Amino acid sequence: MLFVHHYIQPISVEGQFLAFATGILFLGIPHGAADLLVANQNANSEKKRFSMLFFFTNYLGRLVGFGAILWFFPLIGNILFIFLAAYHFGETDLHRFRTDTLWGKILVMNYGLVILSIILMPNFNEVRPILLLFKAGFDNLAFINWLDSHRIGLIFSAVVLFLLSVTIYFSKNKELAFSENRYFSIQFLLILVILYNLPMVLGFTFYFVIWHSTLSLKNITSYLRKNSNFNTANRVIRQIVFYSLLAIGGILIFGFTGFMFINNNAIMAYSFLGLAVLTAPHMQVMHDMYHKIRLNQNA
Repeated sequence: MLFVHHYIQPISVEGQFLAFATGILFLGIPHGAADLLVANQNANSEKKRFSMLFFFTNYLGRLVGFGAILWFFPLIGNILFIFLAAYHFGETDLHRFRTDTLWGKILVMNYGLVILSIILMPNFNEVRPILLLFKAGFDNLAFINWLDSHRIGLIFSAVVLFLLSVTIYFSKNKELAFSENRYFSIQFLLILVILYNLPMVLGFTFYFVIWHSTLSLKNITSYLRKNSNFNTANRVIRQIVFYSLLAIGGILIFGFTGFMFINNNAIMAYSFLGLAVLTAPHMQVMHDMYHKIRLNQNA
């Protein structure tokens, strides 16, 4: 995407949104649709009885609760969403590191904040109209203007905090292999270069859809296959496809009744809103999964 956009032909806005929507359908939704399966495996790992009723009550309760925060306190809700998403992104990318300690959690958070700042801040001219689609955007126009005028400072602060947390984390974990640290550093720098040079929609498509969702699906598939009920990749995939189709059906119903598809900015805005309300319950399920993966790695 980066090579095509800069050296062959700039990808049109319509092309960017098509790539985003296609990626969400084929990768973004499936990686979230596996939450029921992951939660079931989490319970099995702890030798606990899994209750589908309790899962859906808890999951939908978190979803509705976070939706209420966004509705009644949109500024607080959006800031909370940024931090939750940052932690979730960081925990996924750093799942091989021991991050259950305080400095491990700080490293995870700062990693995600750097990623999001590089996606959003250099392209704030694309973010701004999406925020102003809603009344809450105009109500918080002063804060939006502040973000716009301090975008460079926010990126710099995120990078400095990340480098500080990296230094402290590795000073406390000197036994980590140098080769792993080097691989992590090169990978992270490449991601930042790509994100910084892509428009916001393509950057989010690359990171959330191509990178994050693919990595999550890989980890989920590996995790589920350890359960005797999902001992083949095909069985895992069939289950994920089934729940993905249910989710897509619900999205289409919501989209057409909520005027989601009237223009590109509306699609992006509603997509972010959907991700926001799903982040709270999804993040908890995945956090439990990664905690168990780390326990198995350190066993």
